Amino acid sequence: MGDAGGSPATSSTAPPPHHQQRPVRAGLPSANPTPSFWQTSFPNPLVHHRSTPNLPASVDVAVVGTGISGTFAVDELLSHVQGVDVAVTDLNDDNDDNSNSLTVLALEARTLCSAATGRNGGHLQPIVHGAPAHIIDFELRNFHHVEALALNTSRKAGDDGITVDEDDQSECHGDYHDEIETESSIPPSAPNWCDFRRLEGCLGFWNEEFFRDAKRDFALAASTSTDNTGAGTGIGSDKTTNTRSASEDDKPTRLARVVEDPAELETLGLKIDSGAVGAIVQSVAASLSPYKLCVGLWSGLLERFEQGRDQGQNAKPEVGRDGRGTGGRVTEARVSKRTLNLQTDTPVTALERVYGDDNDNDNATHGWILHTPRGNVHARTVILATNAYTSHLLPDFAPLIRPVQAQMSALIPPPPPPSLSPARGEHHKISGDGTANGNPNATDEAENCDKNSDAPRPLIPMSYGFVGVGDMDRVMSDYLVQNPYHHHHHHHNDRHGDSDSGRDRQGGHLMFGGGRHLALHHGEGVWDDDFVDKRVERYLRGLSERLHLNQPSLNSKAKSNDRTHQDRTRVATDDGTGTESSLSPSSSPSHTHSTDDDLLPLAASWTGIIGHSSDGHPWIGPAPDHPGVFVCAGYTGHGMTNAPLCGRDVARRAVRALRVWRAGDTGRDGNGDRDIGRDIDVDVHLDEDGNAECNVPPEYLITRDRIERVKHGSAGIYQLSI
Repeated sequence: MGDAGGSPATSSTAPPPHHQQRPVRAGLPSANPTPSFWQTSFPNPLVHHRSTPNLPASVDVAVVGTGISGTFAVDELLSHVQGVDVAVTDLNDDNDDNSNSLTVLALEARTLCSAATGRNGGHLQPIVHGAPAHIIDFELRNFHHVEALALNTSRKAGDDGITVDEDDQSECHGDYHDEIETESSIPPSAPNWCDFRRLEGCLGFWNEEFFRDAKRDFALAASTSTDNTGAGTGIGSDKTTNTRSASEDDKPTRLARVVEDPAELETLGLKIDSGAVGAIVQSVAASLSPYKLCVGLWSGLLERFEQGRDQGQNAKPEVGRDGRGTGGRVTEARVSKRTLNLQTDTPVTALERVYGDDNDNDNATHGWILHTPRGNVHARTVILATNAYTSHLLPDFAPLIRPVQAQMSALIPPPPPPSLSPARGEHHKISGDGTANGNPNATDEAENCDKNSDAPRPLIPMSYGFVGVGDMDRVMSDYLVQNPYHHHHHHHNDRHGDSDSGRDRQGGHLMFGGGRHLALHHGEGVWDDDFVDKRVERYLRGLSERLHLNQPSLNSKAKSNDRTHQDRTRVATDDGTGTESSLSPSSSPSHTHSTDDDLLPLAASWTGIIGHSSDGHPWIGPAPDHPGVFVCAGYTGHGMTNAPLCGRDVARRAVRALRVWRAGDTGRDGNGDRDIGRDIDVDVHLDEDGNAECNVPPEYLITRDRIERVKHGSAGIYQLSI
């Protein structure tokens, strides 16, 4: 979800309130969550998908959660992780049929991608200031990885996947712009199948102290980013891998600028009379539908790997090390069978460890039992992509990841002044197949009806974050993007005029979230997303108090930006769902100066749960004292530019743990138990050949020392937020 924007708090900053409260163990996701506009406005045939009527009895890897972390983890497990089967076969003499397979079970408590990823603000905005250079670099790599996926619109004919030899397995495949030229688990569709729009990002400040600190952090980031150590973790690194390090053009001074001039702030759309004092504008930002992104990836994964489908499409020759350097000659090949079983509406209520006999190498005697209302499943390894809900399954994580409720709205944009209405035919868009809206029979009709259509242009040219409004603390902010317009071609007698319902059907909704400073207890410790706060709702509807809408300079820039990216814009389909009638505005005090006439019409209002990290960093890697369990959670509202590669990294760790098990390794910890987490943590960033993996920042990795620092209150507070 997310607090969108401010400068990260440093270790000298007083901890935010949630660090001073007692730990809260999260419950299960709410059974009746508030309807998210991302989900209700996009028809999704996978919403209640179950690959099989019943749960499988046993799997190799169970992934809990189908948000962005779980999605990318599963994609990595099935599409990109290679060399697992070869290594296993090399180590096992019996060569049983199961040694060359990988079974993956994905479990979702509610509908597909129904938690934070399907409820957030639609931002893809990496931190480019106020963070160490290697974290800036990591977020930029995540940004470009998602960008490459979003702009990849087709598969190579006859290509079932990327086949990578074992020596190349260390790379996070498909990363950055290289992925545009390679196959990926995305559906063939019109350009911009997830509404991706490259934009500038404007972070506006309403607090002088916060702005001063942000400028200081920006200067510090710019000065430290020039260290070309070649270590592969800092900006400017010359490490050459598929996960590209940031280039000279990716330095903070090239990516962002500080704006203090009042006239320029007004040009950016920020209202000086509302208290805006400055801004940081960055060139690397985007808006998208995270829900469409994940649903599209799941669709492709199920098409290729779903259990019960024709497994011939999943059979791929794997080449051993002895096949390298032989001019393509295959000296030994095996068939790898990878299957995916997706089960929605299946909450995991508990994890139970399975203990094997010390002298028993039978894989079935090790691992975990996942308890669900529909039955139990045995898994050899488990990935918890559960974010705010992690402590429900791992109570020890209650002090580390705290659930916090955040609120979002979809606001119906106001009509433009007559002087800003588009010329006839100007707004019409053609989809990737060359037809109007993807309908081969609609071209002539669209051209005729287009003359009578008056769809407005986009109101805002960039994504926004608002920091320091009212009594916000340093980790709170508001966040805003605008959805694409639908460009419906209605009959000329079907006049919607400027009615709220007519503008709602045109799309272009202003997706505005935040207002957490007005919520009861700031939403701290709340894991229920089944209610909205009416004071926050009214505050969000008062967007126009802080931002100029329909400003000529903004619309001119928006028009130029829209033309630049119109070939990437996929026209969304309105399914006619309207939630405004059930979410009437509240008459409670707004704590703003907005009058009822100033409030924007509401299309939808909903909440979601953020996983707030106790030290501001995600928690990635093996869970201590839970061998074979891996965590990918705690993004503090900033998951979109962290979770994709974190999910891939955790998937690799889980597979390596599985390899240890399949190899019959009898390594034990001090208590006589297999500690796979410790096995994997030994060479956290290196494979057998010393190659770098996803380069997850070391601050993100789960270690006992880090946990102890948090529990004793000695961890430096470093807060990422967007």
